[in-house]
Amino acid sequence: MKDLNWGMATPEAYDDVNKVALHVLNVFLSGDVNRNRVIKFTVARILHLNKHLPKGSSQRVRFDLRGQLVSDENLELARQAIVQAAGNHGIQASVEFLTN
Repeated sequence: MKDLNWGMATPEAYDDVNKVALHVLNVFLSGDVNRNRVIKFTVARILHLNKHLPKGSSQRVRFDLRGQLVSDENLELARQAIVQAAGNHGIQASVEFLTN
């Protein structure tokens, strides 16, 4: 997915003072297959958006999972995979989950 031509990228918000771009994603994260798909998509989006951000920017990803039953283990596996993959490309990323 990171090779897709997504065109210009725009985050949902950008904090100029702290140089942080915000992604808000509403996805289905329950189960291993969905978690892996979401990780792949999210990392690709982070990598693509990084090309369009001011140098030194970090990215904050907030998943809106309200109404879903997702285990704490699944959430933590997703968080770790996304943060690690972004870090492997020199991108600081944080991941949050809105569950209620």
